[in-house]
Amino acid sequence: MGRQAKSKKSKKKVSISRADSIRVLLLVIVVAGVPILGTVFVTTSTSEPGLSELIPIRPRAGEYLVLDWSALLQNRPRVSKTGMVIPAGAEVQALGYMMDGDRSIGKNQWVQDFILLPEAGTLLHPAHRIRDQTIAVHLAEGTRIQFSPRTLVWVWGNLQASAGLGPPSEARYTLGRARAKPAGKADIQGYFK
Repeated sequence: MGRQAKSKKSKKKVSISRADSIRVLLLVIVVAGVPILGTVFVTTSTSEPGLSELIPIRPRAGEYLVLDWSALLQNRPRVSKTGMVIPAGAEVQALGYMMDGDRSIGKNQWVQDFILLPEAGTLLHPAHRIRDQTIAVHLAEGTRIQFSPRTLVWVWGNLQASAGLGPPSEARYTLGRARAKPAGKADIQGYFK
């Protein structure tokens, strides 16, 4: 008889009210959803438009070639999507995002050298540093710009390619004797399609 009583007790179902079920479901949704929604919010609110796939509306701006980032890709050496060839030593006008190089640079610090990339990345995901689309900018002697990471800037200078293969994190291109100034998102629409 003792066994039958235990057996009946163990077969008894635990019942949960509908209200408790809804509360548990809402708790699971909140616990899982807040981090996901937070990640989506931070990613979208800190993203900037990418420039690597954009084509210049006009190939020249005055005496400078407007840089088409696709022309820098190794599989299409110095030939843009429009077929324009960017010769070594060309004077170019490049729109890109200011980044620090192998050494960390503090925001608002005045610099003579920085890295230019076609994408800014996000707060949670740094920009890809593809060697073929990384430009080391060296401003002209006595010229400086206030450093602001992930800021859109115009840079004018003499484009040179590095000889041979280097480390993936090293810039393949340099812009020497350059000058730079901050740019805005309106510049993207004004110069690229």
